[in-house]
Amino acid sequence: MKNITFVTTFHKEGLEVYGQRFLDSFSNNVDTRCKLLVYAEDCTPKVHDERIIVYDAKQKLPKLNQFKETWKDVPKANGKCPFPEKRPRDFQKEFKWNAIRFANKVYAVFDACDTLKEDWCVWIDADTIVHSPWMYGEMIELFPDDKWITYVGRGKGSQTWPECGFYGLNLNNNICHIFLKTFENMYEDAEHGIFTLQEWHDSFVFGTILDNLKKTNPNVLDYSEDVYLTIAKTGGGGHPLINSVLGKWIDHMKGDRKFNGKSKKKDLMQARTEQYWNEI
Repeated sequence: MKNITFVTTFHKEGLEVYGQRFLDSFSNNVDTRCKLLVYAEDCTPKVHDERIIVYDAKQKLPKLNQFKETWKDVPKANGKCPFPEKRPRDFQKEFKWNAIRFANKVYAVFDACDTLKEDWCVWIDADTIVHSPWMYGEMIELFPDDKWITYVGRGKGSQTWPECGFYGLNLNNNICHIFLKTFENMYEDAEHGIFTLQEWHDSFVFGTILDNLKKTNPNVLDYSEDVYLTIAKTGGGGHPLINSVLGKWIDHMKGDRKFNGKSKKKDLMQARTEQYWNEI
């Protein structure tokens, strides 16, 4: 049997706003053959499911702690665009240069993959809900053995970063391990890594490495390529995750949606038949 292990992280506020809701939905709807690793920061979620393993992020992720300590007082690592003259349209969008904020999830992934070592490790943002039963037979089709990574892009030919609320890593594939090592090195040697890029949130870093490796290792699965995003939309493709096959089981409440508890009806670019979406 192929092992599929999900990974997520959140802090105390995240637990209260969306994290507990996600954990409960995972326990209620995800096939019992799958487990979930949770890296919790300064909080204690309520868990009554032995498949959900909770780690204290500050204890489990020493490299993350060191990264934060090194860059905590450096403006360029905390959302201050270092070259506003080159980015007159968006230099004020702090998330694009907030390396500290997005480091939590990538270091959780690095640790989880190092621990698991085989089969599939799947990152899933905690501001997600599993709204419908997700059976193992359906799930394994999403992670084919001949692919070294799966992810949600923003349409075939899109030049913008992937939607990193969900992606799968095939730990049985050597290219996947090259990807992970390169990804981690971008943070561990940040001056020669993430800070050499145009943006340094995790999705941009992820996309940069992915695009480079795909040139010689094209066996990847982009969940967005066969849906409405066949031609990339202006602005990066809107809300690609819920419009892909993944929307059959999950809703990703990115941005302010997390406070509403659901995505918006207008986020759907094509009709969905699942009961969950018909009730929004």
